Amino acid sequence: MTHPSLPVLRPGHGKPRGASPFAASAPSILLALGYALALVVWLVAGDVLPGGRTFAIHLFTLGVLTNLVLTFSEHFARTVTRTPGERAWWWPLVTNLGILLVLVGLPGRSAPAVAAGSLVLIGTVTAAYVRLRRMRRAAVGARFAWIVRIYERAHGAFLHGAFFGGLLGIGVLTGSWFAATRVAHLHANVLGWGGLTLLATLVFFGPTMARTRIEPGADERAARLLRHGATGLGVAIVLLFLAGVGGAWGTALHVTAGVGLAVYALAATLVCLPVGRAVWGARVTAARPLVLGVCLWFPLVAWADAVVVATEAWRWLDALGVAALTGVLAQAIAATLVYLAPMLRGRSTGSRETVRIRLEVGARTRAVAIGVGVLLCVLGAARLGDLPLLGAGWTLLIATLLVTVAQALWPLRETAPQTG
Repeated sequence: MTHPSLPVLRPGHGKPRGASPFAASAPSILLALGYALALVVWLVAGDVLPGGRTFAIHLFTLGVLTNLVLTFSEHFARTVTRTPGERAWWWPLVTNLGILLVLVGLPGRSAPAVAAGSLVLIGTVTAAYVRLRRMRRAAVGARFAWIVRIYERAHGAFLHGAFFGGLLGIGVLTGSWFAATRVAHLHANVLGWGGLTLLATLVFFGPTMARTRIEPGADERAARLLRHGATGLGVAIVLLFLAGVGGAWGTALHVTAGVGLAVYALAATLVCLPVGRAVWGARVTAARPLVLGVCLWFPLVAWADAVVVATEAWRWLDALGVAALTGVLAQAIAATLVYLAPMLRGRSTGSRETVRIRLEVGARTRAVAIGVGVLLCVLGAARLGDLPLLGAGWTLLIATLLVTVAQALWPLRETAPQTG
């Protein structure tokens, strides 16, 4: 069986191209990729490295997710509100100072490092929240200003999550309060910080990545749905924390939190459906199958989470976490970076077209491999750490990631045009 070779640039395809509109996001994207490589090392090494595989979760949520959410929410907020300019160049440096302090402090249980890092991150995200709010208020009549409002809600979720994470990291909580705060922390970071940002962006950027258009009226419906979904999630996060009181009150709070999460799940479902339908009918692009995967996994994870919380079936929480991190957030990140790679990698029209064609080679196969890898990881986590399943799942996901990176970074050879 033969496979198409990676294309190279042809004569006459070297026409210079202007800078990518995402050029200002490149430093944060590179930092996120660096954390992703560290994540791969921690997943492969298992418990040999400090913090073990549990530490890998923080490499993803802090190192990869936080860098990307901050830079893309800023970029898209400026786009939809038509606000010129970019963040100051030193913002990613300050953000990653906070991230590194937390990451260094966690394995060694260094309360001062965790507390300092949390404070830096809270300050950075608060400043980003203020910028978003100012942009939205100044953009009177902007059709997609509601997207920025959801970004603000996502930033608010991060601040809650950082506060809870700081409490967990410095070791002031024990017993039922520790468990309740951990659950609230996970929901704030995964469904709030990552999930709300993704849902708001998916409405317009999901179809864009598949080179198609969203269904008429889907954006207006999403604006209403996500407002209610964000409120349901916010209430649920607070109730999950308060459930640390335990006993009958704790059970009642979990049931009520499950209702709030069901509102969030309904919003996620009704946002993903029209995006999925639009993308399904589009031509094949490198990002299209990944966007479809996100639209499938997100509602499943959200509804399952509402049931798990309401019934206190905590043995399934780790499996849901794996599904959310890999099937939803990681797949969405992969789709975004695959879409942006030609613009960030190529410096001319021909070079960008070369990278785009390369990434379309095997796009369906990569998406299927990711889907199977996610399923194996989820099944392994559901069986309380079934190592063969987990190992196979992580191996498939890591191998697919490395192949994709290789396709994007394969050297570009530009052939000089022949002269008579």
